[in-house]
Amino acid sequence: MATKIGVPKFVFTTQAAAAEVSSRLKSGIVALILRDSGASAGVYSIGEAADIPDGLSANSVAYIKNAMLGSRDSAPSKVVVSVIDTEGDLVTDGAAALVATEFDYLAGPPDMTAEEAASLKAWLTEARKGYCIGKMVAADYAADDMAVINFSASGILADGVEYDGAAYCSRIAGILASTDLSASATYAPLTEVTGVDAIADPDDAVDSGKLILLHDGRKAKIARAVNSLVTVPESQSGALKKIKVVEAVDLIRSNAIRLVEDNYTGRKANSYDNKLAIVADLQDFMTQLEVEDILLPGSGQAEINYAAQRAWLKERGVKVEDMSNQDILEADTGSYVFIALSGTILDAMEDFLTNLTMGGNV
Repeated sequence: MATKIGVPKFVFTTQAAAAEVSSRLKSGIVALILRDSGASAGVYSIGEAADIPDGLSANSVAYIKNAMLGSRDSAPSKVVVSVIDTEGDLVTDGAAALVATEFDYLAGPPDMTAEEAASLKAWLTEARKGYCIGKMVAADYAADDMAVINFSASGILADGVEYDGAAYCSRIAGILASTDLSASATYAPLTEVTGVDAIADPDDAVDSGKLILLHDGRKAKIARAVNSLVTVPESQSGALKKIKVVEAVDLIRSNAIRLVEDNYTGRKANSYDNKLAIVADLQDFMTQLEVEDILLPGSGQAEINYAAQRAWLKERGVKVEDMSNQDILEADTGSYVFIALSGTILDAMEDFLTNLTMGGNV
């Protein structure tokens, strides 16, 4: 039987039993797609307001500046804007220009249709099969996908201007991109917002995968930082409904791939000793995540995936039943390296149960 080789592979699997994470050491990057004929079509990197290209409409400028506001005491490291002509295609013109650009959160133009949102999600799904760790913010788009944030809000009054949810997606993308991975965007304030339409049943909205805004009488804030995932696959964890958890999973996937590709792929013989060297590097990485309050102390583990390696050998006719565990770990596995990563993600403080005990005489 012919054996297919193909390009070198790094297959990264997420399961409930082993949630994989990584640390974001700096604020993230926001990517925006804008329809605007006032500036030349292309990709612009914006670190501060002075970098915004001349000629864009006031609405486009506001959309970019809202993304730059960030969350609490931090802001995105930069905003990357893909400008397309007003007749341009959102995916083939706008998203395609971002294919070689790193970003954490993506928002399409405020006039993005439901059909375009679905096309953009399909493009992002393909991009995420590689290095891309980007997530997408869209208004009233129930994608049922952990990489899509369904922002549902209306009547947003900010600095005297009223916005609908679509026009404020860039603001949400900026908040999420600038929230540290050890924290959560839950209750992140939007200090410029003085009013927002009330949600009839906030609990139901959140359970339906909607990211909503609340105004508590003091300030407007994100109710709960959730993505649009509602239907959780049996092999995965319900924690993947949390934006914080998905971001952590994405970042360790990306960093693990980079570590392996930059230091080992094609560079080393596939010996047992070299496999242990990879494991040691990844273990150091997982341990550092514990120090940074990303993983529960003592939970981060990297090891040769014994079960996967044994199954691979058995499929190729090796009599694994006659081998010791150590023999299986040291066996020749061709070009394949089987690694298991595991760890417990630390969630943010979000739910508080407080009791007050009163003393003294009545």
